[in-house]
Amino acid sequence: MNEKALTRKEREREFRKQEILDAAIQIFAKKGFKATTLDEIAEKSEFGKGTIYNYFSGKEEIYKEIISSILAENRKNIQEADETTNNLYDFILETTKRQIFFCLNNKDAFLLLIFTKMHHAKSTSTEVSKLMNNHEEEMLKHIVEKTELAAANNEIRNLDSEKLIRLFKSSGFAYIYDLVISQNLKEENINDEALFITDILFNGINIK
Repeated sequence: MNEKALTRKEREREFRKQEILDAAIQIFAKKGFKATTLDEIAEKSEFGKGTIYNYFSGKEEIYKEIISSILAENRKNIQEADETTNNLYDFILETTKRQIFFCLNNKDAFLLLIFTKMHHAKSTSTEVSKLMNNHEEEMLKHIVEKTELAAANNEIRNLDSEKLIRLFKSSGFAYIYDLVISQNLKEENINDEALFITDILFNGINIK
């Protein structure tokens, strides 16, 4: 009986915690970290500030948990794309599909991630900045290794891997952002958009 009651309490606690995070991410996505107040998060989540302090030490911890969750989802998508593909083209295609799907279905998280990428060094907490830097370095290292292996296997030209990846990330990310913000992206079009981005990366626009 006690075990069942404890399990129920744990579920209720996680549900309330997630409600706070869901409310906070909407405000952070619109206003950024510094401009958001704990009072606004409390009002949006319909919890008192005292209740929020039962779950988080303050808005910094809330922000950090949200960013950690987004980055964990990104790592998961890359890992799953890794496990289900055998060459660089298919890996990029699958990763792009997953990224577009995430952006479409988690617009506030996507907007917050963009804001954090652009401003984390000066506009968020030191811990969040470290999280972002470590994640970027980890992902860059991993994809550089895949790109260099693809070059060694004659899948692609032997180019500067880091430059190639940064170009793809910046252009592809901007393209996805425009699709999401302009509301021109539908779930049924995800595969077509991912194919377009991947095809341009690998084949360019010249007639062969």
